Amino acid sequence: MASLPIFMTAVANSSDEPAFPLLFTWSTHEAQVKEVLVIPDDEWLENHQIEPNLHDLDEQQLHEFGFEASDILAEWINEFDTDTIYGLEPELLNQLVDATYDIKGLEPSFEVQSIHSWFEERDVNLDDAMAEQGQTTPLHLLPPDELIIQLLQIAAENGLIDPSDIPTVEE
Repeated sequence: MASLPIFMTAVANSSDEPAFPLLFTWSTHEAQVKEVLVIPDDEWLENHQIEPNLHDLDEQQLHEFGFEASDILAEWINEFDTDTIYGLEPELLNQLVDATYDIKGLEPSFEVQSIHSWFEERDVNLDDAMAEQGQTTPLHLLPPDELIIQLLQIAAENGLIDPSDIPTVEE
């Protein structure tokens, strides 16, 4: 079986005018789920602010528990051996990934494509699969780690990846 795809999601500083990431969550080729808070760069904060968000992330939390863009990029370079990552909102995710690379003067080593397209290419309608699981919460409203686990579970249930690799969500 091919290596697992990497699914990613992010939380932006603003829902109206997203400019930089507050949080990235992604799956690994080993079906682990990783989540990292992002310390906002001073340059980002000169022109944009962190607005209230569903995850109650604020600047103090980001500085206390977050990681610098360079640390996140180093992890991605070591971990991602693919040129395609899949996200729920690819345009937004591309923008946030670009901001993270750009602040360090680098170009992204991967592009973000639609998670819906990944499933459709494999003859699975993601929305229908979510409904079959009894999931009534829209995908974009799920906590980031639950979203990634849910995507992995749907892929496993449809025979797209090995089910024994998938973590489970604690109910």
